[in-house]
Amino acid sequence: MSTDGTIYAARIRYTELIQRGEANTTELKIYQSGAQVIPTAATLTALKPDGLGIVQDIAATVEPDGTCLYTFPANQIPETLTLGEGYLLEWTATISGKQYTFRRTAAVTLRKLYPTVSDIDLIEEYANLDSLRPASLSSYEQYILSAWAEILRKIRNMGIGYEYLVLSPEAFHDSLKHLALYKIFRDFHSALSQSNGRFLDLANEHYANWKREFSSVNMIYDETHKGRSDQPEERTRGRPVIYLTAPSPYRFLKRK
Repeated sequence: MSTDGTIYAARIRYTELIQRGEANTTELKIYQSGAQVIPTAATLTALKPDGLGIVQDIAATVEPDGTCLYTFPANQIPETLTLGEGYLLEWTATISGKQYTFRRTAAVTLRKLYPTVSDIDLIEEYANLDSLRPASLSSYEQYILSAWAEILRKIRNMGIGYEYLVLSPEAFHDSLKHLALYKIFRDFHSALSQSNGRFLDLANEHYANWKREFSSVNMIYDETHKGRSDQPEERTRGRPVIYLTAPSPYRFLKRK
């Protein structure tokens, strides 16, 4: 591994979710000075929680734009793999003749959590968003996905739980919609080089709405990795619980 002091940024926004019993494709994009770097070669090592390898230094594909790709065939992610946290993906990329290692945490899951917001939901709020969209964009998907990545990180960072155990993705619908609209209107405002204005007012409004909606998230959660809830009538509040003594058997507050 190189120790020459060169700093590269790997675009790793959240924990990689690997769906058990299915083929899974993972990727790595590396940047420096605002441009994507094109490695001459890349390998991937995937480690289980016990440190044993799923794959070890296996060659990955490097796309023309520099994206490193590897697809786990289903037989490498068998039904016997333990569900949950503790997995590690370790990429080694060769750049300018030197090797650099980038790590990403991973979890093996039964299902993945997907966003529930698309352009149609945003246009329901503001009918003229279609005409306001810059000509360089075919949709507002980049803002929605940026907001979704932020929500996924916040679910974990606030101790709410693990995103792949959420059984009711619609619980995050309003949070995602307001955060995406905040990002859109903030971007519109920044393009105008003004200190205030209607777009800034809308951005601030949706930012406040996003915080309120996220703080009151109420979801159905799979506490036992079964792919279903043992108590579907009970919903989990989206707030961390701080224990001053031993924690209760359940990690989350429940609404009766």
